[in-house]
Amino acid sequence: MRHLLWPTEIVASAASPVWIRTATARDLEGLSEYFGHLSQASRHKRFMGAVSDVSKIAFDCLKHGWKPDRFMLVAEWRAQGRDAIVGEAAYGFDREKGCGEFAISVADRWQHRGLGSALLDALEFRAISLGHLELFGETRKTNQEMANLARKAGFAFTRSLDWRAVRFDKRLSG
Repeated sequence: MRHLLWPTEIVASAASPVWIRTATARDLEGLSEYFGHLSQASRHKRFMGAVSDVSKIAFDCLKHGWKPDRFMLVAEWRAQGRDAIVGEAAYGFDREKGCGEFAISVADRWQHRGLGSALLDALEFRAISLGHLELFGETRKTNQEMANLARKAGFAFTRSLDWRAVRFDKRLSG
C-alpha cells in the first residue's frame, strides 16, 4: 500500500487532478447527484440491489460518518468550474467483531482508470491510522470489477453468509 497524504491528489488519466478527501455534511447534494448519475448497473453493484431514493442513501452514508468509527471518502474532479464527486468509499468499524467493512463506487466514465484502487488505498490508510487492522468487503458474485479490485489489493476470498455474494478479507499492516 502506498502512503498517502491527506487530502490526496490522484491523477487518473484526467486533464485536471482528482482529489480524495473525507466527506462532510456539505457533500449531501453532491453525493446525491453522484449516486443519481450512476448507471443502474453501477448503483446495483454498489448497494447490492435496487435503489430508488438516492438522496436518502446519500444522507444515510454521510450520517454514519458522524460516528467515531465510521467515515466516507469522496473523490472529486473539477469540471466546468465546479467540483463533482466521481467516486466514493464508505467505511464502518464493528468493535464487537474487531473488523472494518467497506464499500466503494466509481462513476461509470471514471472506471478502469485506477480511481477504485486509489480510494481503497486511502481507505486502508485511514483505517490503519485509526488502529483498525482487519478489513472486509462483500459484493455480488457477478461483480467482477470489485472482485478484481479486491484481488489486486491482496484480499483473500471467503464465503459470504449471503449465497449471492462473495466476501473478501485483508489484514492491514500498521
